[in-house]
Amino acid sequence: MDGGSWLPYILLVLLILGGGYFAGAEISFASFNKIRLRNYAEGGDRRAKKALYISNHFDKALTTLLIGNNLMHIGCASLATLIATRLWGVGAVAYSTVVITVVVFLISEMIPKSFAKAYSERFALSVSGSLYFLMKILTPITFLFTSISKLASKLFGKKNEPTVTEEELYEIIDTIEEEGSLSEDKSDLVRSALEFADITVQDVLTSRVDLVSIDADMAEGEILSLIKAQKYSRLPVYEDTIDNIIGILQIRKYLKNYVRFQGNVHLKDLLDEPHFVHKSTRIDDLLEEMSRKKLHLAIVTDDYGGTMGIVTVEDILEELVGEIWDEDDEVVEEFVKIGGNRFEVSGDLLVEDAFEEMEYENYDEEAFSHKTMGGWALDHFEFIPHEGDHFVYNDLMVTITKMDHQRIVKLLIKWTPPVSPEPQESIKANLIGVDLKHGQ
Repeated sequence: MDGGSWLPYILLVLLILGGGYFAGAEISFASFNKIRLRNYAEGGDRRAKKALYISNHFDKALTTLLIGNNLMHIGCASLATLIATRLWGVGAVAYSTVVITVVVFLISEMIPKSFAKAYSERFALSVSGSLYFLMKILTPITFLFTSISKLASKLFGKKNEPTVTEEELYEIIDTIEEEGSLSEDKSDLVRSALEFADITVQDVLTSRVDLVSIDADMAEGEILSLIKAQKYSRLPVYEDTIDNIIGILQIRKYLKNYVRFQGNVHLKDLLDEPHFVHKSTRIDDLLEEMSRKKLHLAIVTDDYGGTMGIVTVEDILEELVGEIWDEDDEVVEEFVKIGGNRFEVSGDLLVEDAFEEMEYENYDEEAFSHKTMGGWALDHFEFIPHEGDHFVYNDLMVTITKMDHQRIVKLLIKWTPPVSPEPQESIKANLIGVDLKHGQ
């Protein structure tokens, strides 16, 4: 067999490997971590700079990859048919087609794509130089195909989709935090911003059982006592029932008029018009509306128009930046480790936050999303509990330790982790010890 007779076989192997190159490159550039590569590029890595260029011009790169991959596959099929015909005649074409299809699927598709998916950054960096070169020399052809693709997209009305999904954003944040480029506080703030649009008013409101309000028929002395005791800047005013709120009283305005007119104040004349919002309203929409209308407080209603509670601008902002303490706020420990796997928690603390402090993982995160400890306990009891009432959840014993009328203020959680089984030798030793004691 002379040197020329080997040429078709060598060429066939190169075409198969070439198909693997293009298939792997496509997967690697579709799945690599762009943030990490950008850091490499800023550090002077030339391969990373080319990889970022390819990523930023991915339509052009994808066209180049598809052209190359199709040429490799067509070349493989044609050459395999030619070799089979020369060796065994026309009747072997069907067999060669089956064999080359399996070989191409394994070596040119499945194996390189699996490797490129697992080692996307390494693969992308290794092929960035050659792919960059191919993109440049094939520019006229890729421009033609890309233009046709864009035209077809317009004709069929293709919708623009986000280039980065929410899950990818969370992965990016985790990566930046792990690399030390972003502090934990800042990463928590970014995560809060991502979750902000999913939170509704009912998740952040002050419920009606905790609501401080003024009866329109209250005497001036009672109103002053309430103002002095509560120290709020605004209070809702109702007639007959809390479900009939007629306005919002600015405390500063009331006190000014009280001094100015020597106690002769007409309460209803000082009220601001109340703003009502349904419990299902998203807090980002409400924040925009309150900012536009210069509102500080809104009344939250249920499906029947009854009062569920109130929500303030501060309540909404705390979902982004965490607890905002006023100078008059009483500092209350929401989570206290007592010892012996016992924890005292506030009824207002989110279940997720309490379990995170406990390092407890045996629960369904979705079921407890934005649910407070007090709300969780009420769901379990299905009635207003008393101090000392308790329930069991998995390996937790939850006891109500403090109530304020219908509101759960404090709970005690006792966690009894499952005991791992003793080794067989330890069990035998214990049994021997028992026998000896009985024998004495």
